Amino acid sequence: MLLPLLTLATPRNAVAQNPDLALTQEERDSVLKDYHNIFPLWGRKAVERGFDLPKPLGLNVIGLYMNQGIEITDLGLSTGTNPIAPIDFIGFGTNTSTVYSTNLRLDLWVLPFLNVYGFGGRAQANTKVEVSTPISFTSEVDQPGNYGGFGLTGAFGLKKNFIAADINWSWSDFEKLDEPVFGQVFSARFGRTIKLGGPKRASFWVGTMNQKFRSETNGSLLLSEAIPPEVVDKIRTALENVQNQPWYMDLTPAQKVVVDQVVDALLNSNPANATINYQLKKDPADPWNMLVGGNIDLNKRWTIRAEVGFIGRTSVLLNAVYRLDL
Repeated sequence: MLLPLLTLATPRNAVAQNPDLALTQEERDSVLKDYHNIFPLWGRKAVERGFDLPKPLGLNVIGLYMNQGIEITDLGLSTGTNPIAPIDFIGFGTNTSTVYSTNLRLDLWVLPFLNVYGFGGRAQANTKVEVSTPISFTSEVDQPGNYGGFGLTGAFGLKKNFIAADINWSWSDFEKLDEPVFGQVFSARFGRTIKLGGPKRASFWVGTMNQKFRSETNGSLLLSEAIPPEVVDKIRTALENVQNQPWYMDLTPAQKVVVDQVVDALLNSNPANATINYQLKKDPADPWNMLVGGNIDLNKRWTIRAEVGFIGRTSVLLNAVYRLDL
């Protein structure tokens, strides 16, 4: 359910630093005649040297789908107002997080090679957890959330090729979590740009991305929100004689108290209303993944971009950008 990936920064107009796509003397004179932008700093000097700079201010609308595996460790549970106790006898299978999101981003080329940006958006997250021991069942939790953050993109061109590196920091606030989750995403891309005629250009790239986030998570949820009724009945049946189970006998006194609390909540007249408190550490199963993408500059103002992530996590990003003078 973590969202640093939602803030992907692809290398918009990295070719602005590319002398092989330089402006002709006639084009330079035409641009400089009406050039009044404050940003990027030293922008006029860059144009004088032949660099075809993008308009500095960008308004972005971004849509994203992401699916990735997650690893869960250091689980703790309790019910109601009881204190959380560590639970190390629960084993997990394959756990996944799926996110659908839209966000708005404002970016600015501060220098000809450095872009800064801020973003904010709304997401719908689904977390699927497979419990393998001591009882086998699958739990799914859906929850909406908001997120925001900021980042930096650096770009450098050589002939028709370019290199771009991006880092951003985000905070994701979901309704069933006690605190926002901090995340960091670093990515690097290598690509090539071609002219399509007039102001139109196309860029294509491959790259890699690393995702990190604060792994400690705390929250509370109703049992009915995490486990379907038919699974609750299965768990109730399995726990009716829990004190005779071999795994229960091996628990510490503190763990037995927690299990007894959960069993009591499950076996009461309305177990779906039981509140489960939890804490855990959650990390990406694969911190790194690969990227491939491209964009088309329709003119000096409009750009359409798409990028796909694979090997490690799956993602699809679509981005429309409108640029302004500043």
